[in-house]
Amino acid sequence: MTSFYDALVSKSAPKRMMSAERLAKLKLDQLVMVVNNLRPGVVGLPAIALVIAFVLSEWVDVSLLGCWLAAVVAATALYWTAHQAFRRHGADRPDRAERWTWLLGWQQVAFSVVWNLPPVIFWAECPDLGRMFLIMVYACNMAGGAAITSPCPAYAVISIVPSAFVIILMPLLEATPFYVGIALLATGFTFFMAHMARQVFLTARDMLLLRGDKSELIEQLTAAKIESDKARHRAEAASQAKSEFLANMSHELRTPLNAILGFSEIMRGEVFGPLGSPQYAEYADHIHGSGQHLLGLINDVLDLAKIEAGRFLVRASEIDMREATKGAMKLSEMRAAEGNVTLKADIELGLPLLLADDRAIRQILLNLISNAIKFTPPGGTVTVRAVRSPGGGMDVAISDTGVGIDPADLDTVFEAFGQGQHDIAVHEKGTGLGLPIVRGLVQAHAGSVKLSSELGKGTTVTCTFPRERLTAPQPVPIRLATVI
Repeated sequence: MTSFYDALVSKSAPKRMMSAERLAKLKLDQLVMVVNNLRPGVVGLPAIALVIAFVLSEWVDVSLLGCWLAAVVAATALYWTAHQAFRRHGADRPDRAERWTWLLGWQQVAFSVVWNLPPVIFWAECPDLGRMFLIMVYACNMAGGAAITSPCPAYAVISIVPSAFVIILMPLLEATPFYVGIALLATGFTFFMAHMARQVFLTARDMLLLRGDKSELIEQLTAAKIESDKARHRAEAASQAKSEFLANMSHELRTPLNAILGFSEIMRGEVFGPLGSPQYAEYADHIHGSGQHLLGLINDVLDLAKIEAGRFLVRASEIDMREATKGAMKLSEMRAAEGNVTLKADIELGLPLLLADDRAIRQILLNLISNAIKFTPPGGTVTVRAVRSPGGGMDVAISDTGVGIDPADLDTVFEAFGQGQHDIAVHEKGTGLGLPIVRGLVQAHAGSVKLSSELGKGTTVTCTFPRERLTAPQPVPIRLATVI
């Protein structure tokens, strides 16, 4: 029985290897399907047997029919008991699928022998009409049995073979042309039912495999989602802890650094008298410059940490972008002069005031202008523009005529400590925090940042503020430029 099953599965299964565990699960699912299909037979089979006995009572002794009925009821009780035991102890045990297939298979053999007795023991007592009745009943029985037991090949064989035996052999024993024809028709019918049973088996097997694949995929997706949620929560917690730690370190980091800057400035200026050696003044100058660089780095890190921790609060005030641009360019004039870079401003006439955090806007402008100057070769130009955006908001753009950024690095420059590749050498390497800070500050104002760059032509960073951040939200059609 098992070898037939394995041969049928291996012959009809798709071209893929099936693990022993999955094969055992498939056997169990097929057996469960058949047992569930046979459940109505507990009541239906004795009722059908009663109808058969009633019809045959016209030609067969009633006591013989009563004995057969009693045997059917006993076999059905055994059938019901075995199936109940399987539901309680074996329906969820793939490792015992083969054992239960054998146990239920032998129980089904015993039931089939009892059920198929009438055509054998009552054939001689029945006239042609009674014999045709028996052939019709057991042909229908074979068809029904093939349909409901086909998911499990062992059960299907047990259902088809006994019925095929009685509807083929008994007519053949008569050896008349009529009955031989009936036997040949029964033989063809049997092969057709076997073919149909195999097709139903293949359909049921594929359905069960797909159901198993779906369940396994759902379990894997659920496990992956749980794991990814845990990882995300851990990452968020770590990022939050890091940001809060850095934000809380502001006082601890700035206090000693301010002392270093203050004392080095006193020493550099020789406030309390000469240091005794010119090298001391040079060293004090280096200490002061390094301290200022370190303070700028600390400020950038703390600003970014505050933004990431969600602790940056926008204290909105009315800002005139013309004045804000003048102030930022004035602070950047010395650095631009050192690099022989020209600063220009292009501010739209009639531009409304911007409702934003004054310190944040100054930091945005200084970061972007400083970045543009740093990567613009001598003789280049950095231009600051402020115009109305098509959506009624405001676009603040800083453009340079530098070498541009490689397209592969456009996403990297907005990551913390990320820097693009440039073809020019710069005296001071940045921390890679300027653009992330700018993006965080703009997003805190419900705006967005866009970067466009072309190698050999330059880079433009555009900060777009929504119309709700303007004192005059309606679009202004006039667009005239003025140079500061």
